[in-house]
Amino acid sequence: MKKKTVTMIIFLLLSVLISLSKSYAINISEQYHMKDISDHWAREHINELVYMGILKGYNLKAEPDSKITRAEFISLLVNAMNLGNYQVNGKQHFKDVGTDKWYYVPIATAYENGIVRGYGDNTFLPNRFISREEIVITVINALKIPQNHLNSISFNDIDENYSYKYELNTAVGAGIITGYNDNTFRPKNNALRSEAAVIIRKMLEADVKTENPSEEKKAIENLIYSYINEYLDKKNNMQSDIDFNIDNSTGKAKEDNITKSRIINYFNEKGYKAIEDIKNLNIEVENIFGCIAKATAVYDVNYKRFLDNSSSTKDYKGKKEFSLIKINDTWKVYNVNESLFKDGKINMVWDQISVKTPDMSGVEPMEGLNIISPTWFELRNDDNVLGVKQSDPVVFSNWQGKIHMVDMGDMDYMNWARQNGYHVWGLFRNEFDIEIANKVLNSKESRDKMVKILLDYTWKYGLDGINIDFENIYFNDRYVLSQFVRELAFVLREQGVITSIDVTKIEPGSWTWSMCYDRRALGESVDYVALMAYDQNGSWSKKSGSVAQITWVERALSDMLKQVAPEKTLLGLPFYTVLWEEENG
Repeated sequence: MKKKTVTMIIFLLLSVLISLSKSYAINISEQYHMKDISDHWAREHINELVYMGILKGYNLKAEPDSKITRAEFISLLVNAMNLGNYQVNGKQHFKDVGTDKWYYVPIATAYENGIVRGYGDNTFLPNRFISREEIVITVINALKIPQNHLNSISFNDIDENYSYKYELNTAVGAGIITGYNDNTFRPKNNALRSEAAVIIRKMLEADVKTENPSEEKKAIENLIYSYINEYLDKKNNMQSDIDFNIDNSTGKAKEDNITKSRIINYFNEKGYKAIEDIKNLNIEVENIFGCIAKATAVYDVNYKRFLDNSSSTKDYKGKKEFSLIKINDTWKVYNVNESLFKDGKINMVWDQISVKTPDMSGVEPMEGLNIISPTWFELRNDDNVLGVKQSDPVVFSNWQGKIHMVDMGDMDYMNWARQNGYHVWGLFRNEFDIEIANKVLNSKESRDKMVKILLDYTWKYGLDGINIDFENIYFNDRYVLSQFVRELAFVLREQGVITSIDVTKIEPGSWTWSMCYDRRALGESVDYVALMAYDQNGSWSKKSGSVAQITWVERALSDMLKQVAPEKTLLGLPFYTVLWEEENG
C-alpha cells in the first residue's frame, strides 16, 4: 500500500531497548506470549494463566485444541493452587507413577493434599487423557467448598441419578462450569487444553466471599500506589535495584520487572536520563473475584529527558491496567498493561521521503495538524537502487548480503516541525519487502539491534514517537512482528516516547497484506494502532472505484474495534483521489 498524504484522526469513541550492548543484554521474554492462540475463543483465559506463570507452553505454543492428560492437568492444578513448593514425602503412592517421572511431584502433591485418589488397582494412569467429568471432580476436591443448592441447574445429558451430581452442581453454582451452547455437559468427553485453562481460571475466580472486602480493596490500592511510586523513585535516580516491584510481582510481571532493571542499567550506560513525574494519580479496583483482582491506574505524566546539558519535556495521559493474584494471603501483581496517550484529538499526516528530507522552510503550516510522521527510517539491502550510506548500521548479515537501517532524519526538519507546534513520530518501514521483514523479524539479534538503533534515533532527533509501517509480511511472521513491536514499545515507553503501528483492513484470506497482523496482540503492546482505511481501489483494480467509500471505511473500523481498544485506534483517511481512464469502451 503506497503511502500518500493521509490524515490521521483519532476517534475517541469512549471518549528494549532490546540491546545487545557489551554490558547489558536486555531481552523481553517470549515465554509469556503463545504463538497459536491469537484468534482462539479461549485466548483471554489462556493468556491469564500464562501471565500468572501457571500454564507453560510447548515451544511457545499453548496447543489449545489438543487433549490434556491426567498428569498434565494435575500439574496445572497444583501450580494454580500455589502448591509448587510443597515438599512431598518421597513415597511412591501409585505403582504407575515412579519417583523418577516428571509428573511424580505434582501427582504426589495432589495426593498428599487430598485432591486425587487414583484407581482401585493402585494406578493413576497419568498419560491417559482426562475427561471433563474427572476435571470437575478433581477441582471440587481441591477447592473444598460447600455445595451450592441450585436445583434449577440442569444439563440435557445429566439425569438425576448421575453419580457426580453433587460435584457438578457445586461447580456450576460456583461459576466454574457452564456447559455447551446446547445445554449439554458431555461428561465423558476428553477435555481440551483450552477447556482446562478456562476451568482453572474460573476456579481461581470462584465466588469465595471475603470477610472484609473494603480492606482487600484498600490493600490492593496501597500495593499499586507503592508499586508505581517505588519504581519511579528508583528509575528517576537511575537505580536498578527495584526490589519492591520484583518482590511484589509474580509470573510475567516479575519477568518484566527484572527486564526493567536491566533497562535502567543500559540507560545509565548510554546516558539516557528521563525523569518521569506522575500527578493526579487515580487508582480504581474494578473487581475482586476469588483470588484474582483487576485494577486500573490513570494519571497525568510529564517526561523530562536530559542529554548533553539540554533537556526536553513531554506531557501525556498515562494508564496502567493491573492484574493481581492472591498468594498465601498476599496480593501480587502478575501483569501490567501500560499505555501513553496524547491529550486531545490527534490529527496526523505521513510525509513520504524516499532519498533525502526536503527543505520545509517555505511550507505553510496546516491548520489543525499536530503530529507529522516522516518516513525517515527504512530497511534496505546492499543492492537497493536507492543506495545505503556507510554510516547506515547493519541489522542483519548472512552469505547473501547485508540489511541496513537507513537514516534519512534531518534536524532542520525537526526545527521546522517544532516551530509549527508539531510532534514528530519517525516512521520505520520495511519498504514492502517481504524477505527483508522475514530475515530481521526472525532474528532475535536483529530485533535487538533495531530497537537499540530506534532508541538512539529518538535521542538523536528528539523524536516524540516511532511509527512502525511494516507491510507485506508472511502470515507465519505475525508472531515475531508482534514480538518486535512488544520489545520496542516496552523500552520507548520508559523514555516517554509513543509507539504506534500501521495496519490494514481485516481481509480474511489476504495472508500477507491483512492477516499477517495480530491486531489484538499489537493493540495490547503499543500506544496507538493506525488503521489505513484507504486504497480500496487503485491501479491494481479490475474496475474503477472509490479510494475509500464510506461504508467500506465504516466496516473496516467496526472490525478493527473488535480487536483494538477505541482509545488506541487511529483512523487513516485519504486526502487524495484518483483519476480513471477508460480504454476500449
